[in-house]
Amino acid sequence: MTGPDDKQAMKRYYILSILRLCGAIILTVGLAVIANGFQGWPIETGYLLFAIGAFTFILLPALLAKKWKSPPEK
Repeated sequence: MTGPDDKQAMKRYYILSILRLCGAIILTVGLAVIANGFQGWPIETGYLLFAIGAFTFILLPALLAKKWKSPPEK
């Protein structure tokens, strides 16, 4: 019952899930740096990590899902 389309869909689902998880981790580290100066990192690094994490968590999965969306069947 699992065809090539199902396998490809599962791979894409896992990629999107991993991207969101990595984005959430990067975003959290960025917030920790901004709030506490985590590990002595400069606050500018925290803002950069926060921006990268937000992009990876919010925008990148949406952009990939839009790109991977199946064309409508006729």
